[in-house]
Amino acid sequence: MDATEAAVHFALALQRAGVPHAVGGAIAYGFFGAARGTHDVDLNLFVPGELAAPAVDALIGAGLQIDRPGALRTAMERGDARGSYAGMPVDLFFNSIPVHDRAATRTKEVPLHGHRIRVLSPEDIAVFKMLFFRGKDLVDVERLLGLMQRTLDLEYVRQALVEVVGADDYRTRKWDELVAQLVS
Repeated sequence: MDATEAAVHFALALQRAGVPHAVGGAIAYGFFGAARGTHDVDLNLFVPGELAAPAVDALIGAGLQIDRPGALRTAMERGDARGSYAGMPVDLFFNSIPVHDRAATRTKEVPLHGHRIRVLSPEDIAVFKMLFFRGKDLVDVERLLGLMQRTLDLEYVRQALVEVVGADDYRTRKWDELVAQLVS
């Protein structure tokens, strides 16, 4: 099973359990940017860490291997948890900052392996990638800007970054720089 198949598997389990969610990371990015391979699944679970148990239980029921007590603790403390499925990392992100609440209202439904699943919007992908700020994230954001410059809500991304890290943070400054370079 590859990461996209695992993402569909977990998305369907979360749908059945009534847990608001969206697939994120490289899988979601592939619907809006230049598709690239990935060996993990990122799941955005639109519930606060204090209410993580039903989501974690639904994922465990679908085969996620995870330390349940540890996952519930880190969901509350940091807003995330990590498990695995068939040897593949599965990262869980819970509502821990206000941009997650907005991301929940902006998800997109897309077809994947014969099913309809929810993925993060391209703007929220850009926000989270700018917050993580790894080399591969910056490459993804550059490609996203290049491909979607006419339709991407640039101001939404900037406002979200300012809200989380401030206008003078290096990530917001880098966003401004990328927009100035890549958007005509």
